[in-house]
Amino acid sequence: MSLLWAKRAITESCPDRLSPLVAGLYRTAFPPDTSEGTAAATVLNREEAVPESLPAAELENVQLLPHRTDLLEHMPTSGTAAEFGSGNGAFAESIVRITQSETLYLVDQWESDEERQAVERRFSEHQGTIHFRGAEPISVLRDAETDSLDWVYINSSHEYEATLAELRESQRAVAADGYIAGDDYKIVNGVIPAVHQFCAETDWRLAYLTLETHGRRSYALCKE
Repeated sequence: MSLLWAKRAITESCPDRLSPLVAGLYRTAFPPDTSEGTAAATVLNREEAVPESLPAAELENVQLLPHRTDLLEHMPTSGTAAEFGSGNGAFAESIVRITQSETLYLVDQWESDEERQAVERRFSEHQGTIHFRGAEPISVLRDAETDSLDWVYINSSHEYEATLAELRESQRAVAADGYIAGDDYKIVNGVIPAVHQFCAETDWRLAYLTLETHGRRSYALCKE
């Protein structure tokens, strides 16, 4: 079991009500990594640039949705998209079915060739449409051409610094009328502060937010 997998399993499986305890344990188990594009920072590790909350005016037009599959109904159809942190491809199946993407990049650091091949077999009927990248999200985003993506869905490390870096790179790669979406908008990890800081420093705003009971909610940002 890799360190990346262990971090993701902890942040995705723990109930929000345990977040203070989990945050402390997480920091003990995974001390901060100073390498570029990564950090084990959690809810207790914030930079001064992170706002306490978002201004009320920026939240007036946020649309609440029941589930992240409902979020997909509002994403561009027949376009070019990327999912970062595709795992076994379960959510990607919904992306394909609902958005009918012309081109979809599935990006993940799969544990083994067998895991990647299993995902490739899952989408064997979509050859030419779906492309697989075994790489870090930040490197794929940096290689992407400006405005080359209609939307992205970030479901990678969920760590504050890594997520913020991915959001910042996404705003260049995603077209001005596109969306930057992601998963695990919850207290126990670094997604919320990363999203709020990104909104505070750019003209991207929350457009959609899902309200799943399990707390692993999704968000979508668009430009003002």
